[in-house]
Amino acid sequence: MIEYRHSNSQADVIDYVAKLINQHLAAGDRVLWLTSGGSNIMLSAQIASKLAADNSDNLYVSLVDERYGKIGHPDENWQQLLDAGFEIQGAHPHRPLAGDSGSETARKFGQWLDEQINLADISIGLLGIGSDGHTAGIKPHSSAVRSRETAVYYNWDDHQRITMTPAAIVKLDVAVIQAFGRDKDDTLHKLLTLDLPDDDQPAQVLKRVNQSILYTDYKEEKS
Repeated sequence: MIEYRHSNSQADVIDYVAKLINQHLAAGDRVLWLTSGGSNIMLSAQIASKLAADNSDNLYVSLVDERYGKIGHPDENWQQLLDAGFEIQGAHPHRPLAGDSGSETARKFGQWLDEQINLADISIGLLGIGSDGHTAGIKPHSSAVRSRETAVYYNWDDHQRITMTPAAIVKLDVAVIQAFGRDKDDTLHKLLTLDLPDDDQPAQVLKRVNQSILYTDYKEEKS
């Protein structure tokens, strides 16, 4: 089930995620924070600036998906985070790209994710939803939808993708989702009112996370 929170500002997402992470770090919890690219890049940089450095040694940070290629290539999500000023002193960042082949990168990334999800007291994913219904790097009707692996590599018409799979996303404790813009209205209406196959709308997996919170400027009319 997705908790729907109407908002006209992405600042609400920034404040919520920063507060959630800080609360758990202050309590001495081991926190895993997985963020994503696209419209989440600048949000993540702003969230990072609000995190308390004195507790950050218990914070482990990486991505839910990456674009495969040489380390530092222009479309790499991690490089875009760095370019946006993303930095958390004392935390433990994990950059998925390491110079390996696509399949080996996915295997090692999946191994790291499995370990960190198991060790974390709380795992938090910051995700978006595309107008085509994808979330993370899981495109509709792609091999990632049906995979039972934690992370996969596959070729798509836009990027070579490394992504967590639905099988891995459901292991998160909290998914915070932000989806702003009129181009996503139809997608969000279907997500909130219909139970579609993941193949048609991969974002349906977010309904199966322990706690999912959607921030959006889309206004769902109550029936």
